[in-house]
Amino acid sequence: MYSIIIVDDEAGVRNSIKAKIDWNAAGFQIEAEASNGEEALALLQERRLPDVLITDIRMPQMDGIGLITACKRLYPSLKLVVLSGYSDYAYMQAAIQAGVKDYLLKPVGRKELAALLEKLSAEIALEQTGEQLQRAEQLQREQQLLSLQEQMLLRLVKEEFYSLLLIKERLEQLHLSALIDEQLQAQFIAVEMRVPTGRLGDEREHIDLLHMAFQMLCRETASGYSGIHPFYDASHPTMMHFLVEIAEAGEGADCTERFIRQIKQNIQKYLRLDSVIGVGEKVNGVRLFKNGYSSSMLSWSRSTIHGTNGAGDPGVQDLIAAFSPEIERQLVVSVENGDYKSYSALIERIIPRGIDYPMFTFTFIASRILLLFHSIAKKYEAGEAVLQKRIWDCQMTIGDFHSREQVLGQLEELARLVMKEALKTRSSSGQSIVKAVQKYVDDNFAYELTLSSLAGMFHLNETYLSGLFKQHAGVTFSEYVTSLRMNKAGELLAQSELKLTDIAMLVGISSSSYFSTSFKKYYGMSPKEYRERQHEKT
Repeated sequence: MYSIIIVDDEAGVRNSIKAKIDWNAAGFQIEAEASNGEEALALLQERRLPDVLITDIRMPQMDGIGLITACKRLYPSLKLVVLSGYSDYAYMQAAIQAGVKDYLLKPVGRKELAALLEKLSAEIALEQTGEQLQRAEQLQREQQLLSLQEQMLLRLVKEEFYSLLLIKERLEQLHLSALIDEQLQAQFIAVEMRVPTGRLGDEREHIDLLHMAFQMLCRETASGYSGIHPFYDASHPTMMHFLVEIAEAGEGADCTERFIRQIKQNIQKYLRLDSVIGVGEKVNGVRLFKNGYSSSMLSWSRSTIHGTNGAGDPGVQDLIAAFSPEIERQLVVSVENGDYKSYSALIERIIPRGIDYPMFTFTFIASRILLLFHSIAKKYEAGEAVLQKRIWDCQMTIGDFHSREQVLGQLEELARLVMKEALKTRSSSGQSIVKAVQKYVDDNFAYELTLSSLAGMFHLNETYLSGLFKQHAGVTFSEYVTSLRMNKAGELLAQSELKLTDIAMLVGISSSSYFSTSFKKYYGMSPKEYRERQHEKT
């Protein structure tokens, strides 16, 4: 049912119009009446905007032309219909110039009124359908963007990356340009949901729904703050993580504290759950995000439902400075090459034996190294992720360790296991290393990938990897990546109304024109033709 306001200074004219037809049968209801332009504007300001306004031209105080001009400026979506007589030619010219397209001649005829309402009804329905589609498409784009942002943040804190330039380009594509600034101060927060004893009773099968509700609540809470970005690791459904941009020292601290209070209150109020929260050390720039994330996890491991421990330790800041991206790269190389002597020397360089670090400070570096181990194990481990799970279990309990010897013992044992796994893949048949490369590409095809970068990542000669890949995968590296991207693009075209620029970005192609060319070459038709054919099938 569409709504109408009638504006005319003569009550008799208004009553005559109302009596002409069955308005409800025509799909309209008369919501209000006004006797002049000023009164009509007051009505529009105080109530929900109607779909149509029918106005006379000649009225006291504010005539129809003044009302039309004001409505065009204030309410551009409102449909305007002018009432005029044959002698109102000059007024009609002014109304047309103001943008009015529909009119009724006095005295208003029943057929003319019915025909106009039918026309307006069709226009409104079409526009609303278009607006709904636009809103749905916009919502879908926003959801895709938020999902990609979360994936990117998780990569930045858990995965290896070899080109800072490509990382910065991707951040810009994902509307995370603020994170590119190397001087940006950021802080990570880790939040775990804890189910109180007896909370679920016999309904443990509903735990997945509780996880989902927890994640949604966390994202909703973060959306109320500027510069707080949530992200999620699917392998740990009871936890959510947040990156907090800190503009100024005082302002950032206040924002973090307010957010922590609110997220804890919301989890208790709406989900009736407890929560354990870890707050990481402040770090500068994307290169040190892994350090900030690790310190938040360490803080979480030492916190309880009653309070947060660990943030602000000056010793951790010293170790954050010591654990530089260059040191991390050297550690990765030593572990992947199985060079335990080199690995031990680097550990000694980061945490010299002669310095008596407090236990909390010391376990930070262990947490950071465990993150590195997890990344390497993920790259090389085939089949079930047994080693990855063991490393994560150690990460979860690192705060319970009571001595430096315990921590170093765990690191030594895990280092040898990760080295063994990496060497097993690298020294076995070419098929094993190609499977590892394929697995990495399958997980990361939406990002910039080159054979050169992968050869560096897996410590291989580029030409050798190219031949090995073709031999065991049956296609060239370029053909394999293109196939992954095009298949994903086909799915998105069939299942969504996303724009081509959005789909190109989602499959790892920065240029929409290059995407269209590649798509047509692969499928033999343009993306538009493909989408139309898929829609015809459904």
